[in-house]
Amino acid sequence: MIPHQVIEEIKYRNDLEEVIAGHVTLKRAGSNLVGCCPFHSEKTPSFTVFTQTKSYYCFGCGAGGDVITFVMRTENLDYVEALRYLAKRAGIEIPEEGREEPTGVRRERILDMNREAARFFHECLKNSPEAQAYLSRRGLSTALIKHFGVGYAPNEFEALAKHLRAKGYSQEEMRVGFLCSVSKKNGKSYDIFRNRIMFPVIDVKGDILAFGGRTIGDDPNESKYINSSDTPVFNKRRNLFALNFARNHSAEQMILCEGYMDVIALHGAGFANAVASCGTALTSDQARLMKRYTQSVIISYDADEAGQRAADKAFGLLGEAGLEARLLKVENAKDPDEYIKKFGKEGFARLLNRSRSRFDFKFSGFLSQYDLSKPDEVVKAAGEAADMLATIWSEVERDVYARQVAAKLEIPLESLKADIRRKIDKRERAEKKEKNREVIRTTAGFGDRVNPDRLRHRGEAGAEEAIIGILAMYPELIPEAANGSLHLSAEDFVTEFNRRVYETMLNCGSDFDVGLLGEQFTQEEISRVVKNTVSRQGLTENGMAVIRQCTEKLRAGRAKETLSLEELIASKRKKK
Repeated sequence: MIPHQVIEEIKYRNDLEEVIAGHVTLKRAGSNLVGCCPFHSEKTPSFTVFTQTKSYYCFGCGAGGDVITFVMRTENLDYVEALRYLAKRAGIEIPEEGREEPTGVRRERILDMNREAARFFHECLKNSPEAQAYLSRRGLSTALIKHFGVGYAPNEFEALAKHLRAKGYSQEEMRVGFLCSVSKKNGKSYDIFRNRIMFPVIDVKGDILAFGGRTIGDDPNESKYINSSDTPVFNKRRNLFALNFARNHSAEQMILCEGYMDVIALHGAGFANAVASCGTALTSDQARLMKRYTQSVIISYDADEAGQRAADKAFGLLGEAGLEARLLKVENAKDPDEYIKKFGKEGFARLLNRSRSRFDFKFSGFLSQYDLSKPDEVVKAAGEAADMLATIWSEVERDVYARQVAAKLEIPLESLKADIRRKIDKRERAEKKEKNREVIRTTAGFGDRVNPDRLRHRGEAGAEEAIIGILAMYPELIPEAANGSLHLSAEDFVTEFNRRVYETMLNCGSDFDVGLLGEQFTQEEISRVVKNTVSRQGLTENGMAVIRQCTEKLRAGRAKETLSLEELIASKRKKK
């Protein structure tokens, strides 16, 4: 357990505003700061940094907390790792702990094991003529192989497992790290990656998080690629291959590829701004990750049907993250690697300049399906174009493309704009209606995963939230609430979640801080506590009088629950 004083020092030396400004563009709004949330895609800022309380809250997705929870979310770290990250940033030394993950395996052990596995694979590559011949055919130079730490997993069942055991790593550590597994048939261990070219996935801090393995065999039943599953150090939805290199070359634009080999080929040709998702289709987390380092992304996917579907999805996610996105159309070659071999670096640079917007990509695709010599086909094409244009957020961009469509289809521009406006209005009405429904559901407690008891105890839960919000704002009131004439105890709380929060407050006393919840509470639970605090900040009455009223409400509710049926009937008759 890291001492409370050390945690306070870490928070003091890591200014929340400064840390968040590294991820979000913040603007002054009164005494607070606002910006677009880094945890979900939005165009209108709903992310607020409260400078007085050193906390943040997003009114769009509900994410909230302090500088510790912010680092936990953005860097995909647990509580102790986030503290160590911030301590290192501020030059503070904290006691080393042998803290274990829920799996029983320490995060540091997996990172060390991955580094050792990468060394093993790299050495095995030097001793495999077959693997070297494959990489030579693909055009990978010795310098590129070394730069990316490319290796080779031998075609043996326990080559890596034996090596790691000799280095002191356990079978459980190998299993949790997704390097080795155990056969259900005979109980013997085996390497997950065999007879494969190995690509380490390295984060921006230089840690090896995972691996991707490409087969060099000819077995049609064998998967072309095997990628690490999620582990305590790796989430494939939140990482990008080669971002550790590309982040320093992506100020103007980033190139998004489908696979490891495409990325390495582009880096070898001098395009060091190329990245790839780690064995998954692009995710919203990855899109927001790219937003930290660039404003523009060129999608370089295969030209086949699957690649084009993936490109269309990527367009949407990148746009939601606030990125300008364009599609690279590779002509006279199957992929960028082959194109560069044929036409050189200069030819590929010219190809990048001819990349197309999402509208051009979609419009040229569906336009070929219509016979524009027939009026009814023109109407159908105009309707589909209006549907697409209605999804474009920028009014200027929408107007430019509307003019292109009207000219191409030879229809009045104003008529097309009127259709687009009707579709936008219809969508906005539907979104507003759904948002109102969601507010009603949330207020009632339906689908509340943080505090599932809220639905059955709405009145009491509201009183508990008011108490917690006030005490989080003014922790000096905690001893007075617990030990004064009120004697507010955890047993007075009806819902299990709020009871846990109050118990933690009692243990901390007047030293309570939302950052101290990180060890025992999830990020969603911490966000709920911050939400309760934010909801009280706009109210004038936030003292012991309100806490007393809420406590009386809780005790009255409990007393009502303990009444027998006869007593309840009698009490109702008296009221009449």
